[in-house]
Amino acid sequence: MARRRWTAKEKMEIVVEGMAPGANISEVCRQYGIAQTQYYRWRDSFIQGGLSALETHPSNREKQLEKELQEAKSLLGEKEMQIEILRKKTNWGRR
Repeated sequence: MARRRWTAKEKMEIVVEGMAPGANISEVCRQYGIAQTQYYRWRDSFIQGGLSALETHPSNREKQLEKELQEAKSLLGEKEMQIEILRKKTNWGRR
């Protein structure tokens, strides 16, 4: 007998059905012909995926501030190089 391939959507529907109040995991697994260990792997993956979607991601404002900071650092580095070149040409600040 060939193994059944489940789509991500089908897996999600099975997991959600098993998570419903009063659901019996044994019954759900028997209905779809899957092992309980398989159901629990799918459920754990489903929950972990949902968790990662809810984790904090940098806001647009934070991204903009980070970009501005990088630009300022770059500009500061360029200015430091220009100062060093002028010092070498003029011997300014040397004893």
